[in-house]
Amino acid sequence: MRFKEKVVFVTGGTRGLGKAVAKAFLEEGARVAVNGRGVEAVEKFQEEFKGREAKAFAADILDYPGLEAVARDVVAGWGRIDILVNNAGITGPLASAEKTGKADFDSVIDVNVKGTFYASQIFGRQMIAQGAGRIVSISSQVGLFGDKGFLAYAVSKGAIQIMTRNLAFEWGKFGVTTCCLAPGFIAGGMNEGVVKRQRFVDFLSAKTPVGRMGKVEELAGCVLFLASDEAHYINGETIVMDGGLTGFDQESLVDFISKSRPSA
Repeated sequence: MRFKEKVVFVTGGTRGLGKAVAKAFLEEGARVAVNGRGVEAVEKFQEEFKGREAKAFAADILDYPGLEAVARDVVAGWGRIDILVNNAGITGPLASAEKTGKADFDSVIDVNVKGTFYASQIFGRQMIAQGAGRIVSISSQVGLFGDKGFLAYAVSKGAIQIMTRNLAFEWGKFGVTTCCLAPGFIAGGMNEGVVKRQRFVDFLSAKTPVGRMGKVEELAGCVLFLASDEAHYINGETIVMDGGLTGFDQESLVDFISKSRPSA
């Protein structure tokens, strides 16, 4: 088992892609803790992984003192934190730049950028004290070049890529390394609603040279590789897994939706 007795924390790990990542680490022998905002999701996670070395905390990623308390609890129980996966994030409503609401923009920036920084700082301090640690942050292919209708999301995911690079500059000397995963369209997680509508699946699949959306297990596998000892020298980098989407884009999602709407 690649991660036997390693202590892993996955933000937003009670559901979706975060839960899949948490499960993959558990199957490789890790001790895994996650957080989530909903009490029901936390209870479901605890029930599903009952008997495993897994913990779930009802804690908002933007509650800094609450997240500090979670980190202390994990360290008190398991002695250390070896790996942090910054997974928590939101997309926000699909809207052109001039129609993006202030509250929507602020919400995406808060969760995706501030939340990633808060978790990185809180758990990173523990890693610095240990003299070792690994941080893997989930960005997006959209964070590289943007996309129509995704301004706030693209800005936030681009910020995570720069944050990853900057943390590598500052924390490498402490034995703490960072990297970033930028997936394309994955058939799960925040795209669960999309994959229920075949026309969207067909459209998104046609946008990539491989002709399909990414699989949840492919994303989880990439995260585990980037968190492994084999990838330790990958520091500050953003790894793209998008089926070749970057540079192959034919039509934006917002244009596809607009074209599909019946004319007045």
